[in-house]
Amino acid sequence: MGKLQEQLDKFQDTTGAAYQEIMEALEDKYCWKCPMRSTSTNSHCREIHSMKVLQEALDQGIREKLGETGVSSVLLESLILRTAKKRFKKQGGAAREKTIIIDVSPGQNLDLDPGTQLMVKINPRKIREGERIMIPSESIESSVLGVCALMMGFPFRVTVVERFFHENNFWYVEVENGKIFPLESILGVLIKVIRKDQPEGG
Repeated sequence: MGKLQEQLDKFQDTTGAAYQEIMEALEDKYCWKCPMRSTSTNSHCREIHSMKVLQEALDQGIREKLGETGVSSVLLESLILRTAKKRFKKQGGAAREKTIIIDVSPGQNLDLDPGTQLMVKINPRKIREGERIMIPSESIESSVLGVCALMMGFPFRVTVVERFFHENNFWYVEVENGKIFPLESILGVLIKVIRKDQPEGG
């Protein structure tokens, strides 16, 4: 563990130095002409942007390195999602399977009227063939687990499960056209669409 900690300490020092350099680069090249400059100490936009691009660079570096070793894109997504799940759990979160009702926000799904309510099972442990599931409508580099994505208004589309299978220690869902998704990337199982003028039990 000593060697690992040594490498992590070096990485932390390097990251801190890179963060400071990004902050200075933003200040020198962009911030001085920004109309929001006078309020930047309150908005912390420079700090937020620096953290964002540094995290994106780290994620991309890991993706590229794993890709060089022949890891498939689906397995790579599974690894990233499993890592995110463990991070949430370490911070006290719990990705439990449960049924919720959500409101569809404008633009979230083109087939549903804004304000339509959906009964959804989030963080499903298993999915059956023929069930309707909600998946991101576009490829996203950093998937957000279950209810987080839905509540944040992530665009989604509904598709039907053709196969649910286990491979290389991960569960996968296959949908139309042979497209395969890691189980953790499924936003939810669509149980029921509740019209605005329809009672929940109707």
